[in-house]
Amino acid sequence: MPDPTDLWQAHRAADNLSNTLASSYEEAMATGFPGSADGQRLTQQLTEQLTTLRERLADLGVPTDPTRSPQPSAGLPTSDGRPAPAHYADEALAPVVADGRLTGRFRDGYTEQEVNTAFAVLGAATGLRLVCVWEYRDRFGCGGNSQWFAEDSSGGLWDLAGDLDAWLTGERSHPGPAGSWVGRTVAHRVQALAWTDGEHNYAQLSRL
Repeated sequence: MPDPTDLWQAHRAADNLSNTLASSYEEAMATGFPGSADGQRLTQQLTEQLTTLRERLADLGVPTDPTRSPQPSAGLPTSDGRPAPAHYADEALAPVVADGRLTGRFRDGYTEQEVNTAFAVLGAATGLRLVCVWEYRDRFGCGGNSQWFAEDSSGGLWDLAGDLDAWLTGERSHPGPAGSWVGRTVAHRVQALAWTDGEHNYAQLSRL
């Protein structure tokens, strides 16, 4: 039987990580997506909390890899150039899924700001940069058809795969492992797109 103190410390570490993700999501929904400095601080905080959780789980005998501490940057690309999630992605994603606030978040559609908020939370947890490419941008905002992608470090936009789309639209209760989200096709390169908000939105045409 595990030591009750070790169990309690592991519980506190998991609770701290979950609370940080939940509170940052609530703040982003209320005030808008934070600036890059705030985003970097959040990523660092999540990294530190996940490190603590892994240490507490190791005390309980749960297998961990102490030689690989979580890093705030995305995982290395795969051999074919696809962006890969950070190695801690699924652990960090679990509290986001359990919280339930992103499940079906885009069921009735989405705005640029909602894309920025949701993809910032998912990016902080997984290290993947998710973006939305709209058909056009005019003075009223983005419009037309839109599609989500994973962006690599050179600006390639990879089709999404797996259950992420179905989870965000409420057709699935879980997005699946982050490693299953990136497809095998580069549909666009950001250099060829006409507009970006500098966050998670692009448009193929600008009518500004």
